[in-house]
Amino acid sequence: MYTQIEGNVYTIQVPLPDNPLRNLNSYVIKGERRSLVIDTGFNRPECREALTTGLDELGIDMNRADIFLTHLHSDHSGLASEISGESTKVYVSRPDGEIMRRNFFNGIDKTQEYRAFGFPEDEIARQNDSPAIKYSQRVLPDFTFVADGDIIEYGGHRMQVISTPGHTPGHLCLYDRANRIMFLGDHVLFDITPNITCWMGFSDPLGHYVHSLMDISTYDVRVPLPGHRAVSCTVAERIGTIIEHHGVRIREMLDVLRENPGLSTYDLSGRMSWRVRGKTNSWADFPLQQKWFAVGETGAHLEYLLCRGRVRREFDGRVWHYFDS
Repeated sequence: MYTQIEGNVYTIQVPLPDNPLRNLNSYVIKGERRSLVIDTGFNRPECREALTTGLDELGIDMNRADIFLTHLHSDHSGLASEISGESTKVYVSRPDGEIMRRNFFNGIDKTQEYRAFGFPEDEIARQNDSPAIKYSQRVLPDFTFVADGDIIEYGGHRMQVISTPGHTPGHLCLYDRANRIMFLGDHVLFDITPNITCWMGFSDPLGHYVHSLMDISTYDVRVPLPGHRAVSCTVAERIGTIIEHHGVRIREMLDVLRENPGLSTYDLSGRMSWRVRGKTNSWADFPLQQKWFAVGETGAHLEYLLCRGRVRREFDGRVWHYFDS
C-alpha cells in the first residue's frame, strides 16, 4: 500500500518486524521515463512483500527505475539487489558503498570491538543475531557512487545530493530546491533520535553528525521526509532538540565518570538513563539488540569527549577504561 505525499511523490510503509523502528518510509518518485525508489527495507519476506506490492500498485517497472540508498544500514539497503531490474542503478555514497562491499566479502565480526567496549563473552557470541547481519543484502549491487553536490533528476524533480556523515560515514540526503522537499534518511528523525555509533576508520562520528545537522539547518525545507515514522515539527526545531539531547547525554556521562572512574564503555552505558519503547529500562532487562545500539552510542560520545580532551582512557589488554580528565 502506498500514500501520495504530493504530485508524483509517494511513500510505501515497509514493516520492520520485531524492531523498535516499526516501519521504514520508502519513497518513490514516479517518472514517465524512469522512476526513483529511495531506500528499501530489510532483506526479509515481510519487507519485500510490502515494498513490491506498493511498487506494483504504483505501476513501477523496476526495469525503468533506479534506487537511491541514503545509507548502508540494512533496514534501508537490504532489498536493493532483490528488487533491481537489469538496468537499475543503485546510488550510494562511496564511503557507505565501500563498507557494504567490505562487509559482504569479509563478513562482519565485531568481536574485538565489543571486547574493547567491555561486553561479556556470552553477549559477544550472539552478535550474528543482529538484524544488520541477518537481513542484509545477499547479492551485492554494482553501485553508482554519488557525492555531495551531485544532481540527479527524476519525474521532474531536480535533486541535490547532500553529504551528511554521522549516522553512518557516508550518509546522504536529497534536496529538491524548487519544491523545498528533503529526503532525510536517518539524519533527522522526529520522534526518535538517530543512533550515532562508532565506525572503524571514521573518527569522531558525533562531531561529524552535529556538523551535518548544522549544515542541513541552512536549507529551506517545506516537506521533510524522514526514513522512519512521522513529522511532528520543523526540521530546524528538531535539529535544536537533537543537539540538546546529545548535550544532556554528554553532561550525564561526565557526571557518571566523575563518580565512577575507570568504567568500560559497556559499564558506563549500564549507568546511563535509557528509554526503550517509551519507558525507562534497567540495564539488566535491556534487550541485547538495544544494548548494541546503546553501547555504540556511548562509545561515540566518549570518542567526542576524547577528541576534545574532556576524558582520557587506559587499555588493560582487553578493555578500554575511561576517566574524567
